Amino acid sequence: MITIKNLSKVYENGSKPVKALDNINMHIQKGEIFGIIGYSGAGKSSLVRCLNMLEKPTAGTITIDGKEITALNDKELRTARRKIAMVFQHFNLLSSRTVFGNVAFPLEIAGVPKKEIKQKVEKLLALVGLADKYDAYPAQLSGGQKQRVGIARALANDPKVLLCDEATSALDPETTKSILKLLKDINRQLDLTILIITHEMKVITEICDTVAVLESGKVIEMGNVVDVFTKPQHSTTRAFVQTVINTEIPEPVKQRIGQEGGGRVIRVSFIGDHTGKTVISSIVKKFDVDANILYGNIDHLQDTPFGGLIIELTGKQESILKAEEYLAQQGLQIEVIANDC
Repeated sequence: MITIKNLSKVYENGSKPVKALDNINMHIQKGEIFGIIGYSGAGKSSLVRCLNMLEKPTAGTITIDGKEITALNDKELRTARRKIAMVFQHFNLLSSRTVFGNVAFPLEIAGVPKKEIKQKVEKLLALVGLADKYDAYPAQLSGGQKQRVGIARALANDPKVLLCDEATSALDPETTKSILKLLKDINRQLDLTILIITHEMKVITEICDTVAVLESGKVIEMGNVVDVFTKPQHSTTRAFVQTVINTEIPEPVKQRIGQEGGGRVIRVSFIGDHTGKTVISSIVKKFDVDANILYGNIDHLQDTPFGGLIIELTGKQESILKAEEYLAQQGLQIEVIANDC
């Protein structure tokens, strides 16, 4: 659906040009929810503005639904933009218009007949759960309701791509969760491709299929959300993961590790079906080792369970090594933390 090739954006700033995007390459599948995460200044906003051509890239191409939008003239671009909708952080609603009027606005601009507008707006308000707010004004709405109006308005022209630029950043956690659920429902019902720009890893883990991590205008890590989240390769990605689940060993556990000597401490990480395996009791029986669980946690990434255990293994060195080999054969990830064997 979206293919970005060698995309760069340089802002001229006197004698010191600023490179906001540096050779970005990515492909977003049709119907996918694709997340882009990064700290302030990473290039997220520049990227989303290039995707709808509010900013013209310095180099590279962007192709959406088979059409290279970076090669379109102004008239062609205006037409193409109708299929690239945008949801904003601060809603951008018209305060003088009702909920109906805000959602109807893009349809009026497109010249849609009034009867069709009424039918379309009523359908969209039902979709976002605001059928009872037809005549309300933005000042009468909560933040979550305002964002639902923004989403309904974005869907008015039946877009193929929905760009969400920090769409939940101004909302409280519970409202954020409800908006993300709405976006996921819309994605499934309409087979809509959604691109989410955020600085919150929780947003990525809630609904995204794929994630790209930006830093200093470059993609430093990209892949399936489960893979990136459970096996982050870059320090920045690991920092984002830490905001959702703490994978650090608690200090009291660190102090206990190796105190008595003679043991080998390992971290056993598991994901998906592996979480249901009784591997610890198995290695005790099979290899005549003792396994002391020092610390553990388990969580869910969308529908996928994942977690880890910190285990101290004691016994003969040969038996311990065989036990670790067995754990690895079961599809578990093993990391040696301390070795006093």
